[in-house]
Amino acid sequence: MNILHISPYVPSIHASHAGGVCMGKEVETLKEKHNVFVLSFINDEKEQKIAQEEYDKTNSLFIKSTPFTKAVNAIMHPWRPLFFSIRSSYAFKKRLKEIIEKKSIDAVHAEFTSMGQFIWIKKKFPNISFTLVEHDVTKQSYDRQVEDTKGVKRLFYRVQAYLVKRCEEKYCNLADHVLTLNEKDKRLVENYYNLKKVEVMVPFYGLDFNRVEKKTEKMKNSICFIGNMSRKENDLAAKKLIDICSKLSNQEFNLTIIGAYPSDELLKMESDKVHITGFVDVIEDEILKHEIAVFPLTLGAGIKLKVLLACGLGLPVVTSHVGAEGIDEEGEVLFLAEADDEFLKSIELLINDPDLRKEKAIQSKRFILTKFSWDKTKKIFNSIYN
Repeated sequence: MNILHISPYVPSIHASHAGGVCMGKEVETLKEKHNVFVLSFINDEKEQKIAQEEYDKTNSLFIKSTPFTKAVNAIMHPWRPLFFSIRSSYAFKKRLKEIIEKKSIDAVHAEFTSMGQFIWIKKKFPNISFTLVEHDVTKQSYDRQVEDTKGVKRLFYRVQAYLVKRCEEKYCNLADHVLTLNEKDKRLVENYYNLKKVEVMVPFYGLDFNRVEKKTEKMKNSICFIGNMSRKENDLAAKKLIDICSKLSNQEFNLTIIGAYPSDELLKMESDKVHITGFVDVIEDEILKHEIAVFPLTLGAGIKLKVLLACGLGLPVVTSHVGAEGIDEEGEVLFLAEADDEFLKSIELLINDPDLRKEKAIQSKRFILTKFSWDKTKKIFNSIYN
């Protein structure tokens, strides 16, 4: 089949964020059996470099997305949620139609709800199938923003949540296939939008067990947080974790915030005990230096690939119910906490008990290997694209 993969970010297993890594694995998998063409946005210099190094012009096309183009798109499409309208690019629409015509595309594989807005292409090409991958349920993410804000901001997010629900419902119902990354999101979209065609694909969380250095020496009393720090939920969680760790009874701890684009405010919190890495080339090696991973997340939606990554690398993980969603909501493998003192108690327990850390490390890795095998996603793709 000729498949067109469309996305808001450049898909690559070398991307600086989990969504890009997962999409990169999807493209690699689809290419094993099909002719795959890629149409995406380029959002920064790193994505520009990836596009140049990993893709050729015969099967890919990238549209530059800048603050100016995003602002223009948002102004031109006020009836769409802001997160969707910034991708409502005329250039993207034009290229989408051209590629489908010139490459005789049989199916469109769209990543993230915002790409669902291009489902209008089925009116022009009714024989094309359209698969929408819901990386998270966008409505839930905006509902949480409403709960977390007050005043004018709360009003803004209420309006955005309404627009998101209207658009997400439309895109999901028009799609031929809807994929979520976990059972919880499947239930959500089925209940929100009365869908009957939702399947669960296992997300790729960025771990290649053949590439990991297994003998990395761990720092004593070391804790890490992982995430793309340009995202509000990660920035807030990292700051919260720094505050929690400052209250540890054992003050000889090492806390590392791992991830690209840390804010100036976060960088100012760096100290002899708190380290901010920014982007790292091989994130697995950086994570493996640490004894535990902690994610005090309060915002966001969808499965947290950083939690899967830390577990897969054998780190005991402490996280909130938001971080555990779609992974281990009962806390069979993860340590669940909500209040700061609950996080503090779990962190101290793990730091002070090496036998417990070892037991949880084995349990975490076994859990990921068993429940989150990429082979399950391959079977779903083979079923959809045959």
